[in-house]
Amino acid sequence: MTDDGRQRPGWPEMLTGLVSYILLLAVFGLSLGLLSENDPVILGIVGSTAGGFVGIGAFAVACGLRIRALRPFGVRSVSPRWLMIGAAAGIVGYGLSLIIQLGCRAFFGSTDPQNILHAAAQGGPWPFFLSFLGGAMFTPFGEELLFRGVVANALNRHGAFVGVALSAIIFGVAHGVSVILPIAIMVGLLSAILFRTTGSVWPSVVLHCVYNAANSIASAAGFSPLL
Repeated sequence: MTDDGRQRPGWPEMLTGLVSYILLLAVFGLSLGLLSENDPVILGIVGSTAGGFVGIGAFAVACGLRIRALRPFGVRSVSPRWLMIGAAAGIVGYGLSLIIQLGCRAFFGSTDPQNILHAAAQGGPWPFFLSFLGGAMFTPFGEELLFRGVVANALNRHGAFVGVALSAIIFGVAHGVSVILPIAIMVGLLSAILFRTTGSVWPSVVLHCVYNAANSIASAAGFSPLL
């Protein structure tokens, strides 16, 4: 089969992927509940990998529904130039997130919806290393496969606004309705623009990795405007 519009993911893949994501996230949440609430470092290490496991699992279900090939989902090579642009966009995204966080703090006060992730990053060399691998490498890969390779890909059929804006909103809501929401939407917008421009998930993965890595390093250093 040629790689044409008929092979690209559509509503069946998107809905299947999102439902699978919700179900897998619920299972992961229940599993976290079995861990000791008195050990936030362990919770943070495990929680930092949640997006990776859940994203890859949901992507696998969507991919296996009809198409059963990776290239139509944007798993295709791209020039190094676009990977560097993705890295630069990740740095820009982190700078924008600081502005958003400071604005949220001014309006809503101090809050920390990701306290267990900060606890892992600040828990010492090994907890930081493990949470960094999970949060800055594994989770971006899994989430980009689902939210760009499936969701944005399917919505791109309906034009740039739907493909970029709506997929970013879905990505944001998936991260919870809290002060994280506008930040996640912003990252989703940057990532969706890259994906629509290149047709490849890899620049978006690089963006997401750089952004999350900057967050992890800042957290380990004890810096977070939300605190």
